[in-house]
Amino acid sequence: MKRAVFIIAAFLACALADFAAAQAPAPQPFGVPGRGNLLLTVPKDWRAIDQGLADPASVLVRMRPASGDAFYLQLTSVWLTPEKRAGVTDELIRSRVQESAKRMLPKAVETEAPLLELRGKEAVGWYFALTDRTSPNTGSEYKYVVQGTVRTGELITVFTLLHRDPAIPEKEQVLRMLADASFARGAAVASAPRPDALQVASLDTSYELSVPVSRLVMTIPKGKLTRGPAAAGNNHPRYFYFLDGVLQVSGWFEPAEKFRGVPSFWEGETRAWQSRGLPEPLNVSFGKVGEWDAVFYDMAMPGGTSSNTHIRAHWVQSGTWIDLHLSLTSPRPAAEARAELQSFLQTIQVKEKK
Repeated sequence: MKRAVFIIAAFLACALADFAAAQAPAPQPFGVPGRGNLLLTVPKDWRAIDQGLADPASVLVRMRPASGDAFYLQLTSVWLTPEKRAGVTDELIRSRVQESAKRMLPKAVETEAPLLELRGKEAVGWYFALTDRTSPNTGSEYKYVVQGTVRTGELITVFTLLHRDPAIPEKEQVLRMLADASFARGAAVASAPRPDALQVASLDTSYELSVPVSRLVMTIPKGKLTRGPAAAGNNHPRYFYFLDGVLQVSGWFEPAEKFRGVPSFWEGETRAWQSRGLPEPLNVSFGKVGEWDAVFYDMAMPGGTSSNTHIRAHWVQSGTWIDLHLSLTSPRPAAEARAELQSFLQTIQVKEKK
């Protein structure tokens, strides 16, 4: 009788284990071009998007909750050559994370940033958590940050988790996901097409910019403009950057609800500059250029032999906000450079898709 009970109990335990395994999400591959895949067990109700880069072989992953924006996770995993891999010791990872913590401490509520170990079957690393004391207490800012570095097989991963509430269950889920991460050699899965990513068409005399989920198309005269490096936009999926040496044209396509008006936008921009120790803008003024709402300003140049003038222009229509940044460095007076920028802005067209 006891033996029968034991057998039944063992059978039920195995059945429950099998059921639990079936309910757990399978590891999701994120392709590192030419090298393999980073495997992460992503909670099933999270949104994850990724972008693989060939040089250096790496993958950028962003995650958010299924709805809302209670947290934002970004991680970048870079494949290490055997030579570099040998030099990335546990001590080196720990010291790099410690350096990052020290850089962030002056703007944190905390006076110390103790490092915590992150370890799994293939993963080893460290992280720290801080509270931003410079963040306005509006409830809309990410006040809490968790940052660290972890080595997983042939990959080194730098991650940042931002969240608004001090205690969220997703924090432990992120740490567990990274500790359980693994790397698999082989064919890298392709990044899924993104309906919210910018598309740029190079026409004969212009660039045509659009986003599949947006109804707007922006056309920029080509002239001598060429596309700048993607890294200049910090890998934002809807960032654009063009330059011709002295003229720079950049910006973003964003949902209209993110735009809270020019005064609020400008206040946030200048506050961010101050927090990074950047110089104050000069000759600031506000106005309209056609349908664009614009902020005009200059930046001081060393020696005073040239001018550096800017326009931040905004177009909001049909659920889309286009944030456009024009910059011109010129030996001419700032007033003349500003007039040239305004003329260029008037040549940029925004229309709804047919």
